[in-house]
Parts: sequence; structure tokens; C-alpha cells
Amino acid sequence: MEKNPIILPELPAIDGLTLHTSKEGDVGDISLSSLEGIPGSEEIRAAFTEGEVAQQRKGWLVAERNHQIMSAAVIESWHEEDGRWVYQIRGWVLPEWRGRGFGSAMLHWGENESRNLAAVEHAGERFEYGGRANSTDSDSILLLLNAGYSFGYTDLEMELDPAAPLTDSPLPPGVELRPASSEHVPLIAESIAEAYRNEFPDHRFHHTHSEAAGQAAWYSNPVHDRSLWQVAWDPASGTVVGQVLPILNNQHGYIDEVSVRPAWRRNGLARALLTRALVRLRSLGATVIRLNTTNEFRTRARDLYTSLGFRVVKTVLYYRKSPGAFDSDSISPS
Repeated sequence: MEKNPIILPELPAIDGLTLHTSKEGDVGDISLSSLEGIPGSEEIRAAFTEGEVAQQRKGWLVAERNHQIMSAAVIESWHEEDGRWVYQIRGWVLPEWRGRGFGSAMLHWGENESRNLAAVEHAGERFEYGGRANSTDSDSILLLLNAGYSFGYTDLEMELDPAAPLTDSPLPPGVELRPASSEHVPLIAESIAEAYRNEFPDHRFHHTHSEAAGQAAWYSNPVHDRSLWQVAWDPASGTVVGQVLPILNNQHGYIDEVSVRPAWRRNGLARALLTRALVRLRSLGATVIRLNTTNEFRTRARDLYTSLGFRVVKTVLYYRKSPGAFDSDSISPS
């Protein structure tokens, strides 16, 4: 793997420490630790090849000693409906190397690199830095706050209790279920896009790919089995009004989408669609069923999931920072 040495002045002198950038095609060649805090090789590879359609991976910064990764960081970027580009910096540090300045150094490198990328890729457009931390990782939260980041929103990963009883809930009057076909994908995508347009004021935190074109591209992906989808229609207008779209991979089920158009909410439609999807997944042998939701959504989707037996297994806090505040100009670009 070709390595591009760089310097992070914040780091203390450590014998054998090597800092280098790693591009997308290099990840298979990295000797990775499986210890807590550093992703394994499959996780790194997935970070480059999976996830939201509009995300762009910008390469890794890797700190290595004696062929073992001590710390790593990656930049991801996307565009949001309020007109901002977001450059999110994610980082990991092995437990035994924490408290040595790696977190701060990786964050400052990410900000400097993001600033350079934004100047080249989106000159004259607004951008901001993003950061994330598990709710239990107080050190990472403090690092972001001390660097000038402000809290944005909370992502909850939830898992269904295997013992939770499930039965189909009745559909509300005036809707019907129809099998989903490929020609329905654009209509379903528009229904999803409308469901999320006003979840945050002024379109904050709303990815551009969440609009209909991005949704249609994602739900045309072969990973989706449309026979599992639960799609509700208003037969009078021929409009899709709600959808629950599961994914089943071996015995692991994931509810990729739960949404209802605003005019059709508060009548039990989401519950009816979701219970049917969960019952179907269990009938096909799913032993683990998970979903993600944003805690701050006005729809309070978390309440529905909790009532059906889902419990929070992971909480991730997302932060934002405008460029300029606390920026470090001393980091050598890679």
C-alpha cells in the first residue's frame, strides 16, 4: 500500500509511529486490530461501500505502530436541503492509546482536510463540520464540545425483544395494501420524501438524497426484496400514503423505512404496516430485528417502536460546527 507521510504537531513523540493516508482501494491491505475502538477490516471496507446513497468517503488517516493501527479517522460528506455541505469526521482510538492526543489530532486533521476539500469541491457554497459520538463515550463528547461543536440530533438503534408478542393491527378505513412492483418505486419514494420534509425546522439535517430521486435510487437496489414491503394506498387517488420496507439478510431483519404521509398520520396506519412487516420477518426465520430512528422527530416514532417491544441498544449523538470557530491552521494537509 502506498503511504503518504504526514505530520500532526499535537501528537507526542512515539517511537515507531507512522501517519499516512489510506484511499478507498487500500483498505484490504491494512493490518487491523480487532480490539475495541478500532473497526475491523470488514467494517472499514463496508464504510467505503455501504451506507446512504449520497455519502462520499474521502479517505482515511491512519496512525500505525509496529504494523498495528492505533487510531484512524475518515471523512464523509453529503449535501443537505438547507443548502449546506456537511463534512463529517469519524475517528477511533485504541483504548490503551487514549489520552495521548490522538483524538484531538485526528479531529483537527479532519477539519483541515474538510476545509481544503470544500474549497475545491464546493467553492463559494456553505459547509459545516460534523461529528458523532456514542452516548456512553463521554471523552468523545467532551472532545467535540471543547472543539466548538454543538449538539444536532440523536440516532437510536433499536432491537425487537424476541419474546415480544406480535399480531397484525387493523388497517384504518380508506386504505388498502397492494403488492409492490418496480414501477411503484417512484411513487413510494415520493411518499417517503414527503414524510420527512418538515421533521426539522428550516430543512436542517435533511439529506438531499432523502428527496424522491435519491429514495428511488436506493429502493431500486437489489438488496431490497419487494415481496417483504408493506405499502398502503389511497385507492380513491391512487396515491401511496405509507410504507414499511424491511430487509432480511439470513436471520437478521432490518426495518429500513417506516413512514406515513402527514395527512394520513395518527390513525394507526404505521402500526398496522409495521406489525405486518414484523410478523412476516419472524415467519421467515428472523431471530434479530432492528431499526433506527431519530429521537427528535416530531412524529415520536420511538413511542410506537417501544410499544411493540423494541428497546434501545445504541444511542449516537450527532454534532455540528461552523467553519472558523476553533479551527486549527497548523495541520499539514495530506
